[in-house]
Amino acid sequence: MKTLKSAILASVATVAIASAAAPAFAEEEGFMGGEISANVAITTDYRFRGVSFSGEDIAIQGGLDYAHESGFYVGTWMSSMDDSVQFGETEMDIYAGFGGEVEGFSYDIGLLYYAYPSGNDGDYLEAYGSVGADLGVASATIGLAYAFSSENTGDQDDVYVYGDLESAIPDTPITLTAHLGYEDGFFDSKLDWSLGASVSYGGLDFGLAYVDTDLDDELSDATVVFTIGAAF
Repeated sequence: MKTLKSAILASVATVAIASAAAPAFAEEEGFMGGEISANVAITTDYRFRGVSFSGEDIAIQGGLDYAHESGFYVGTWMSSMDDSVQFGETEMDIYAGFGGEVEGFSYDIGLLYYAYPSGNDGDYLEAYGSVGADLGVASATIGLAYAFSSENTGDQDDVYVYGDLESAIPDTPITLTAHLGYEDGFFDSKLDWSLGASVSYGGLDFGLAYVDTDLDDELSDATVVFTIGAAF
């Protein structure tokens, strides 16, 4: 996001898919050798890996991050949700990780704890990692997330693998994105994908994304998600 979700504005067109990207590292010494940043957003549908977590309704989201110049980062991210007995009406992610670059390849590894304060035994822990590269016309990222089996997940673990492409249109403020993900565990061999575009104007980030899955479910059907956000 970006950890998995915190850098929602780094790829705002894929906010509903919750892709991964580490927060930008400080270029000069700031607070304790790093920088503190924040983000807020409103989206027409909070889609996590293609599935609506807001009941196909508007969601309010925001996060706070600290990134050290060494590559270490820690942060939290929250979103409103469709109210349910197990998960309640709020998601709060707490994460820590380490990112950097080696011989032209970027990397990001960490742990992410999904907490649902108003729910009933929905919390779980996930490890994640990704590798990215600049391909010239586009940047590419491949990643893996593994959710550990626990009582809250019905003693079921989960594996999510994904690939992202991002390309800026020359001489324009527009960035195009594409995403493909595969999940096995919580879902039985689920695919999700998206195509999006984002633009920054007047201090705000605007994103539009087409999101779909191969599930035959109302909360996983094709939709267009619009997001407005800002980073501080």
